[in-house]
Amino acid sequence: MSKRASWDEARAEHPVTEEGRDAYEDEARISAFREMVYRLRSEAGLTQAQLAERMGTTQSAIARMEGGGSRPTLETLEKLATAVGNELVVGFGENLSNDRSIARLVRDGHAVIRRAS
Repeated sequence: MSKRASWDEARAEHPVTEEGRDAYEDEARISAFREMVYRLRSEAGLTQAQLAERMGTTQSAIARMEGGGSRPTLETLEKLATAVGNELVVGFGENLSNDRSIARLVRDGHAVIRRAS
C-alpha cells in the first residue's frame, strides 16, 4: 500500500501556475457574486421571479446568477442594486486605502473593484 501524500507534499509536487491562480480568483469572484445575489434577494424578501421582474430579466437568468452560471456586468450590478433598494458603490485603489475598508464594503454588500496588482 502506498503512503498518502500530505497537502503540503502534493502542493510541492504540483505548484500552482499563474494561469491556475487566475482561474481560481475568477471562480472566487463568480462565487462571491452568486452569494451576493442570493443574499440580497433573500433579504429583500423577493422570489427569483419577483427579482427578475424588477431587473427586467427572466427568472431563469436569476437562477443562473445564483447558481454561478453567469458573470456579472456593471449593468447587471446596477440593476440588482436598484431592484433590491440598494446603491451600488464601486471604489478604486486610491479610495480604498486598506484591506479593512475593502472588507467592510464587501461585508455591507457593495461591489468592489480593485486595481490589478
